Amino acid sequence: MTAAGPSSKGDVDDYTGRCHQKDRHRTEMICKHREDFTKLWPDAKRSHSPTLILVLCLASCLGPSRVSFALDEAKIHVAGTPNITSFVYHVGKEKGFYREEGIELQPIMAGMLQGIQGLIGGSFDYSQMLGQGGGAILRGAPLKIIMAFDTRPSWFLLGGKNMKSLQDLKGKQLAVSSFGAALDQMTRELLPRFGLEPMRDVVLRAIEPPPNRLAALLSGAIDAAVLTHPETIIARRQGFNELLFFGDHIEFVSAGVVATEKNISQKPDFVRRFIRGALKTFYWIKANEKEVAARLAKATKSSESDGLELYRTGVKLFSQDGTIPRSLQERMISMQRKVLQIEKEITPENVYDFSFVRAANKELGKGESS
Repeated sequence: MTAAGPSSKGDVDDYTGRCHQKDRHRTEMICKHREDFTKLWPDAKRSHSPTLILVLCLASCLGPSRVSFALDEAKIHVAGTPNITSFVYHVGKEKGFYREEGIELQPIMAGMLQGIQGLIGGSFDYSQMLGQGGGAILRGAPLKIIMAFDTRPSWFLLGGKNMKSLQDLKGKQLAVSSFGAALDQMTRELLPRFGLEPMRDVVLRAIEPPPNRLAALLSGAIDAAVLTHPETIIARRQGFNELLFFGDHIEFVSAGVVATEKNISQKPDFVRRFIRGALKTFYWIKANEKEVAARLAKATKSSESDGLELYRTGVKLFSQDGTIPRSLQERMISMQRKVLQIEKEITPENVYDFSFVRAANKELGKGESS
């Protein structure tokens, strides 16, 4: 995916206006790039003049003709299906919220398992996938969940045209995501609540990404599927029946930011600025229903009313401030240990670190995080 700046004159004017109104944090952040400036202007290095370097720093915020400076590239592993949580990255990039923090964001689509493996191996700096990320942490991967976008899942279980209730799933095949991923974990947690034992009463099949599950459902290759909201709208139009909305029955944190412990310990300023960019977008999405709904409609090739449904369903599942309470952290760990059959005790401190979000909320004037 290529880098994208402001896409219209209005966005340019908005972006330029923000550059004129940089706060003290922004100025300090820019000036941390002293090495980049001295490479661009050797005379500044020879002069050893703090004033000259400060002038060059401030010059980068003077409008359309501002002097450019090097941005830190951040590769983020994102979901393949457009949804309100992935918009925290795509919209934040388009709106310039990450650039304000000196970050050149590169959202990259990959399978859930492949993305987490890439994160561990250093191909990505962050991942959106908290289900797979949390599972990897429980298995010993050197990662941490450092921001949470949601507290309930926006997944729907759709059955064949003759299915009227979950009990009709008995003896049928149900498509989920890769085994061990968030969706698989949630499905295995929910089915027993309705008297259905996974892999005994209902055969689970691992199919990803979500569009492939929709295609398998529409073609009759499987009997039912767990779909994202955009795919659910398409399936409903084709006569398939919604049997369950996960968000009504379970708390589950599925999207946010997973980072490596290496970046957290060795590049804390990089992580801090990334989280500030994510939080700015997070709050902007909450406050701009009309524009976000229109973007969702366009991204999913659906109607304005569908876009509004996508927005309102998604945003009501958002966390309050990018964190989740300790009680939910403990429930997530307990659920994942059960699904992944991990016996050892694991504390929230082993999995979650919301210190960057709490600090950023305070800096952004959002008050203390809960």
